Amino acid sequence: MTFKVYKLKKNQITIKESKKIFKFLSNNIKNSIFAVLGHEYFLELLKINYQNCFYIKKNNKIVAYISYINAKKEEKMRKILIKFIFKKFINIFLIIFNFKFFFKIHSPPTNFIQLVHLVIKLNKGDNNLKIQLHKKINRLHQQIITSKYRGIYAAHDNKNIIASKYYKKNNFKVFKNNLFFTFVKKKI
Repeated sequence: MTFKVYKLKKNQITIKESKKIFKFLSNNIKNSIFAVLGHEYFLELLKINYQNCFYIKKNNKIVAYISYINAKKEEKMRKILIKFIFKKFINIFLIIFNFKFFFKIHSPPTNFIQLVHLVIKLNKGDNNLKIQLHKKINRLHQQIITSKYRGIYAAHDNKNIIASKYYKKNNFKVFKNNLFFTFVKKKI
């Protein structure tokens, strides 16, 4: 069976419907902000950005999650983040202990849309499947780029060797880096 790309729909922004995607992200992104702030925070983000969220299934199982965000919605996302941090006092301490999140604050390149999530979970060993999946993802990148954008940019943890290899292999260029994160972009 081949990979099938699904665009998130408004009716999937419910606790029940979004749980599988949240679980997929939580299980596959170590030390994510979702682990700290929970499913409720994820649901709030989906409400403002579901139009740019996609997941890929193979054999009825989620194998990838891809989401993009423009600068306007990123600003809304930051406000929601601040609200959730202060909503529960304990969150302030959790964020402080995960202080590297502050190093992800950046100035985006002009006319680029941000690739917020690119989470892929395939069984090791089948290179043909990886190639097929990467082609699907690259087609999705091209579909997302409209006349408004020149390309895509992303940030990844410097310890994430897999992400680094993916971006290098797919011709993303480093435009900034700091102690914890590398910022890459690609004109499409």
